Amino acid sequence: MGGAVKRPAFVLKFGVFAALVPALASIACDKLYADPVVKTSATSPTSTPTYYTPKTPPVPCPRSGENAFENSPCERPNATCEFGTSPDQSCNAVFVCNQDQSYGLYWTEQTAPHDCPFACPPAEQIIDGQPCTLDDQTGGTPTEDDEVVCTTSHGTCACTTGPDAAHKHARIWVCAAPAQGCPLARPLLNQICLGEQTCDYGSCSFKRGLRMTCKDDVWQIEAPTCN
Repeated sequence: MGGAVKRPAFVLKFGVFAALVPALASIACDKLYADPVVKTSATSPTSTPTYYTPKTPPVPCPRSGENAFENSPCERPNATCEFGTSPDQSCNAVFVCNQDQSYGLYWTEQTAPHDCPFACPPAEQIIDGQPCTLDDQTGGTPTEDDEVVCTTSHGTCACTTGPDAAHKHARIWVCAAPAQGCPLARPLLNQICLGEQTCDYGSCSFKRGLRMTCKDDVWQIEAPTCN
């Protein structure tokens, strides 16, 4: 009668299961919880960790008609968008996202397109290094500062007398082929892009050429360094 008390088998099993509950809970929690990704310096393991944060997603420019573009809603204050089809930005319109306490965020025209009276000739007539003339659609007389910029199958070409007075030459076609991986036609300002790259569209070759860089997932204008 003084021997050990026998417990039912289900009590023993329940006791083992109860002992396992904390461990199982720990494992379950590990599957549901993820520590934030941190970056620490290899030379300073005790330094304050830097938390990775995602980029702010780019806001695409509306692709509506120019009349509908003005005063249409926008999402990010001071964002800029170029609207048009010309490789010459002065022939396109540039809009900025304006913020107003009464009306909220809306697109407004920052730069109106200039008169672009010079039309591009047929592509087969555009030959790099060959003489060219400007056909003024308004009947005016072109000056040395005037240019026409055209997109061709071999790059962006301008009928030009040079980028400035220091590099003046006879009026000829000057073509700038974009680097490998760059769009053939000059991207519009704030158009969405991927990766990081810089593409030149005659920034140092003619007066209205531009250098574009893909930064923060949108195309931006970069100031060139010319000799």
